[in-house]
Amino acid sequence: MNKSLVKRCVTSVLVLLASALLPRLVFAQNVADNIRPVGSICLVGQACVGTVAGAMAEASPEASVADSAEPDEAAEDAKVAETAAGSAADTSQVSDGFNAEQKYMGSCLACHSTGAAGAPKVGAGMMSEWEPRLEKGLDAIVSNAINGVNAMPAKGMCFDCSADDIRALVEYMLETSQ
Repeated sequence: MNKSLVKRCVTSVLVLLASALLPRLVFAQNVADNIRPVGSICLVGQACVGTVAGAMAEASPEASVADSAEPDEAAEDAKVAETAAGSAADTSQVSDGFNAEQKYMGSCLACHSTGAAGAPKVGAGMMSEWEPRLEKGLDAIVSNAINGVNAMPAKGMCFDCSADDIRALVEYMLETSQ
């Protein structure tokens, strides 16, 4: 009888210890999982430290000298200043097969049809939404669309658009709003 009582006591103590410690371990793991970054951004010309892409680039002996070279800061500053001044850093023509209406439907419609986050609405009779922005000029609107402004991310949601594509989208929205 004493052996079974001792077994019960030892089992009870182990269960109590496990129930007291296990939630703390699980909680600590859940907190770490919840606050870890889900991704990272690597900029052209900069090393992708701590990422799979960065590890692959560091491990790859075929990496070109141009990939690992430090960016020319003066050239980069000039490019930023040029873009901020309203000039497009990407001087390519409108992309082949570019259709402003289709791109608008796929990239711009969600915000510009509802006015989400202060976006000027697009549609017949909505030119009054655009007039305060047009006072600054078309180039300013295009620059804001390329670089992002307020809640609008850079290039809106058209990540594959060139600067000329963005200009064509802005012009399409303005024409549609008259």
